[in-house]
Amino acid sequence: MDGERQIRVYTTGGCEVVQLLGEIDHATAPLVERDVLVSVRATTGVVVDLTETTFLDSAGLLCLDRVVTAFSDRGAPVRVAAPMDGMVRFTLDLIGFIPDLLSEDVDTAVAAMTK
Repeated sequence: MDGERQIRVYTTGGCEVVQLLGEIDHATAPLVERDVLVSVRATTGVVVDLTETTFLDSAGLLCLDRVVTAFSDRGAPVRVAAPMDGMVRFTLDLIGFIPDLLSEDVDTAVAAMTK
């Protein structure tokens, strides 16, 4: 996604959704992190949507961790949407990403925050 923005931000169900697009790796992670933290100001709830993320390396995982921590520090509930059958979810499961924050899709993540 050279030269293109790798995030898309929208609102659904009272939550802000930040969708990460393409590969999040050592070359793109710092820009993605900056874009997310500048673009999303929510304190009511944030879903990090990884359904269109095709790859996360260690820098991408660090980016995700920092984004989740930043929103949590703001007092915003956070969920991460990653399809069960995808490589990104496999990576998150492999490293032991917090299972309570993971959802199969955006709708499930939003529902978990608005119960």
